[in-house]
Amino acid sequence: MINWHKALRLYFVAGTQDIAADETLASVLQTAIISGITCYQFREKGTGSLTENSERVQLAKALQALCKSADIPFIVNDDVALAIEVKADAVHVGQSDRAIAETIAMVKPHGIDVGLSVNTLEQLAAATEVVGLDYVGVGPIFPTTSKLDAEPAIGTQGLSARIKAYPTLPKVAIGGITVDNAPSVLSTKVEGIAVISAITQSSDRKADIHRLLLNH
Repeated sequence: MINWHKALRLYFVAGTQDIAADETLASVLQTAIISGITCYQFREKGTGSLTENSERVQLAKALQALCKSADIPFIVNDDVALAIEVKADAVHVGQSDRAIAETIAMVKPHGIDVGLSVNTLEQLAAATEVVGLDYVGVGPIFPTTSKLDAEPAIGTQGLSARIKAYPTLPKVAIGGITVDNAPSVLSTKVEGIAVISAITQSSDRKADIHRLLLNH
């Protein structure tokens, strides 16, 4: 049973498409784990991502083993079949994917938790009514270059409004979060922050991860 209120503290999201040519996703994840991330989402999509299912499964299992050795949740983005095959701790889906109730029905028998992306207050309100949903990703907080189809940024005020309106469901803030703006996001008392480039593009990952964790 995962305590998502704690596990969301520093939520690292990445796939091979996010990693520089002279590095590997596994090595970046290993450094991130040692430095203190509290969960990891395998998001393999977009230009430069793996397309062969066998390669995705092999990589997912290797990354999952790293997470398991550190006792942090391993989450698969969108790909329900992959999440079931590797017995991931959770699957995270968006608003445009299959109905959330359908996803929950597919994965819960396998002991897999479910996270959902929300942008508007209406989407968050609907999410709170979903039986079996474990947490939500709220955002984007700031404009982001990591998702080409990102919704409008809600800002820290928008995040605060969503937390106050629906305080019980665990939330992780995502979208455009950096070492510099993380304190303003965390001042809302959100459970955690999710980042991609703040870690993958960092020149000093250990120091930056420690800074991202500072204000919790």
